Amino acid sequence: MAELFLAVLPGPDGFEKPVVIKRMLPGLAAQETYRQMFAEEARLMATFGHGHVVSALDYGVEHGSPYLVLEYVDGVDLGRVLAAKRALPPPLVRYVGLSLLHALEHVHGLRDSRGELLGIVHRDISPANVLLGRTGDVKLADFGIAKGLRTRSHTAPGSTRGRLRYMSPEQVQGGPLDGRADLFSLAVLLHEAVVGQGPFSATNDAQLLLAVRDARLAPTEDLRRAAGPALADVLLRALRRHPAERYTSAGEMARALAAVDSQGESEQPWRVAEMVAETLASEATAPGASREASHRGPFSAVLLALREEES
Repeated sequence: MAELFLAVLPGPDGFEKPVVIKRMLPGLAAQETYRQMFAEEARLMATFGHGHVVSALDYGVEHGSPYLVLEYVDGVDLGRVLAAKRALPPPLVRYVGLSLLHALEHVHGLRDSRGELLGIVHRDISPANVLLGRTGDVKLADFGIAKGLRTRSHTAPGSTRGRLRYMSPEQVQGGPLDGRADLFSLAVLLHEAVVGQGPFSATNDAQLLLAVRDARLAPTEDLRRAAGPALADVLLRALRRHPAERYTSAGEMARALAAVDSQGESEQPWRVAEMVAETLASEATAPGASREASHRGPFSAVLLALREEES
């Protein structure tokens, strides 16, 4: 749906702030459905205010293309880390999980000015949407397909959006969703992070779809061996097929995860920073050149194109 640019926002007296500009692809900007989705993402993100959620700083339209100005997290996404390291130590997985659960607790619990729940569901919890900073930050990003109780639906009945291997059973079936769908997706992500692979055994998308639909997990021996019994039990409860059998909220799951052995907890932000530095160093020596482009926008910002987002 969009391109991401790294931007420098200048001001008087030498003021500069790095930001990210998410600009809608010109080919989609002319289509009203996609413009509405992009605007809804901006409206949702404007309600966020949490240290583990990427902040939206501004929204506008330039030459017919809507754009969002976002907080810049200097680092890498979790997907790049897992591609380089495959599996992470359980204490680090626990720390990342707690950070994301605190983010989801904030997002799921947001209310409007009348005190009514907004009912926001991210719907796309995946390694690519977890940003890790050089200073140890863990932040949830990309609410492009997030759904609230009062956001207009752009998904046809019986269909769904998201990355298949991180979906919940109810999301695969195109059914109604609440925050417990995000908890299932997070448990898939944490399983992958601690074991080195996801919880479903499948050799093609058709098999994967059926496995996710039925929450048919691979044998759990690898998970218990890699994570330890306490962390494994937390993940397995969140991976149950029926939402009523999972944790009732991100806060409840966070309390269960916090009760898992917290050995070395104070070191984990430093471990995240170390992991980010190692990943960036390994990528710097990998073959292949980056794609660059420059642009002058309403902020007089010089932009460097990073990548195109998946639709």
